Amino acid sequence: MSVKETVPTENWKALYNAPFAAAVFVALASGGTSDFPKELFSAGKFISEQAKQSGETGYGELVDELTIDLKNMSEDEAKAITLNYERKPKTAIRSQAKQAVADAAAVVAEMAGADGYRRWLLDAARNAAETKSGGFLGIGAKAEVDEKEQAALDELKSILGM
Repeated sequence: MSVKETVPTENWKALYNAPFAAAVFVALASGGTSDFPKELFSAGKFISEQAKQSGETGYGELVDELTIDLKNMSEDEAKAITLNYERKPKTAIRSQAKQAVADAAAVVAEMAGADGYRRWLLDAARNAAETKSGGFLGIGAKAEVDEKEQAALDELKSILGM
């Protein structure tokens, strides 16, 4: 039985939205709006690649089952449960993303495989932070985690109880 079938709908939404929310939280930490889309694309690619692993993510059974559910989800279903980051101030979006991660942390707290899920969220966020940024048209860009992004990653670790 899949994760989606074993948890209440609201919990499923929390588990589904948290990896991208973690990336949003970190990507908006340093304020570079020009780098934000690249950072989210990088995190999205990481999450998508995990879903393609067919249950062999290396993060444990919970993430393996979750990524299979993600892979089998219809586009309409995904749109229906995806968090909507409406046009809000950056601080409000970060707050919404932080709450989404906290909600997922509460959901997995007593679940088998929680540690792997937490690592997966943190790795999605770290992937966003490590995206090459700066330079001119990508030339001279560097993959550095700045102080604000590191502080956001540390805050995520705390939220996740790591």
